[in-house]
Amino acid sequence: MTRGVVACKKRWYKINKAVTQFASCYDQASRNIRSGSNADDIKELAYKLYSTNYGQKFTFERHWNMLRLEQKWRSQLPTQSGGSKRTKVSATGAYSSSSNPETPLADEPGVDSPVRPQESKKSKRKGKEKAQMSEDFSERKSSVVKKLSLMEDIKNVREKELMDREKEREEEKEHRAKIMAIKEKELQIQAAMKE
Repeated sequence: MTRGVVACKKRWYKINKAVTQFASCYDQASRNIRSGSNADDIKELAYKLYSTNYGQKFTFERHWNMLRLEQKWRSQLPTQSGGSKRTKVSATGAYSSSSNPETPLADEPGVDSPVRPQESKKSKRKGKEKAQMSEDFSERKSSVVKKLSLMEDIKNVREKELMDREKEREEEKEHRAKIMAIKEKELQIQAAMKE
């Protein structure tokens, strides 16, 4: 293997190892979130965990941001549903959420059922956000593919340059050998003329 390829592999190994370790810290931080925490709080806790666990500061944030949406580094956390435990609150068998068990439900007698619109603004916004996230993911994936392609092109150019240099060295070596052979013949001819 050429030096460039070896250096590239060593660099990738270092990045891969650090990003994988940080992904583990990020997952651990995600599991320990508190009410009112946001993504920045989780990331800050992940940095602290990384520093504590590995004795150094995490320095590959740019790489993490590019790679974190890839399957390998995606969180392995179970999905958290917005629902909560329900309990019976009336003799009719109606249920309520555990967060407010005293809330009467629509199927209880004397409670009018509110009319909900066909599609709420919240669900429309959610759909748009999903579409935007999908588009962002596609763009990031495309960007990563382009960067990997560029790295492959650079590697190929460097390998070609190394092969060209090696070929020039071989040609120069052969040229020197021919010159030495000619000088040796000249010396033999001069020695034969003196005799």
